[in-house]
Amino acid sequence: MTRLLSRAVFVFLASMLLPLAAHAQAFRAYLASYGSDANPCTIGQPCRLLPAAINAVATGGEVWILDSANFNGGTVNIAKSVSILVVPGQIGSIVAVNGAPAITITANVSVGLRNVVIAGNAVNPGNHGIVASAGTLLSIEDSLFANLLQNGIVAQNSTVRVDIKNTVFRNNGGFAVIASNGPVVQIADSRLLGNAGGGVKAMGGASNTTTVINVSDSTISGGLEGALASTTNSDAWASIMVTRSTIHDTCNALHADATAAAGAGKPSVIVTNSTVTNNLVGLLQSGTTAVTVVKSLGNNYIGDNGSETGTLTTTPLR
Repeated sequence: MTRLLSRAVFVFLASMLLPLAAHAQAFRAYLASYGSDANPCTIGQPCRLLPAAINAVATGGEVWILDSANFNGGTVNIAKSVSILVVPGQIGSIVAVNGAPAITITANVSVGLRNVVIAGNAVNPGNHGIVASAGTLLSIEDSLFANLLQNGIVAQNSTVRVDIKNTVFRNNGGFAVIASNGPVVQIADSRLLGNAGGGVKAMGGASNTTTVINVSDSTISGGLEGALASTTNSDAWASIMVTRSTIHDTCNALHADATAAAGAGKPSVIVTNSTVTNNLVGLLQSGTTAVTVVKSLGNNYIGDNGSETGTLTTTPLR
């Protein structure tokens, strides 16, 4: 009798847990061009579009793209910590369409992207590649941002941190990376090529914020600005550090701008162990130039540019 009762209790508990197991989110979800969003996003039954896979995966889990295709129909809104990875040798693309970004991140989450292609739609173009605007830790590796109507990455808010490695930004209509109102952006081993706005822009607009972009072991080529630090508020800082990198064939290579009408601010561009050459303007200070800084640590080659407007501050290495 006792054994029968125990077995009955076991069967009852198991039956109660089955619905929970059926709806449990997995650590890994899978996408494929042959998948369906009605599937459970397993490797044997993959989903088709990113929103379905993000819904299916547990917080902190991984979404794997198995083959080459576009994997979104509109903006992909990410509000949970997740990694999106493409199998090597495949082209998993996320497209900016209908005047909107390809990806938006508006929550306090950690997001990783590896081996993805983020591009503009030629028929129904969107604007930016990724917009991160709240509490985001964003990591991007081995990826491509190309042919977007505006900027590759837009980082907004002092709680945003972006780490970019071994990534190409090319032929976008704005900047490769633009940061405003306090983010910290790290770019390493990357190529920022032929973007109409330029390479990187750090903007200080909100009071008591410091916007920082660090570029190392990278190349910036083409476009209006190589590295632009700009402030529109007297209580805002914007800083760009360029290390072991090359800036060439831009209009303004090193540009610090403080908007006089807004009370200036404190923008600075600092270069070390880098080459700045064959630009229309090698260095430029504009606006309220008394508070702008373009600084060399004394170990760069800055030459063979068309002109210079402003003063290059040279600081000895210590």
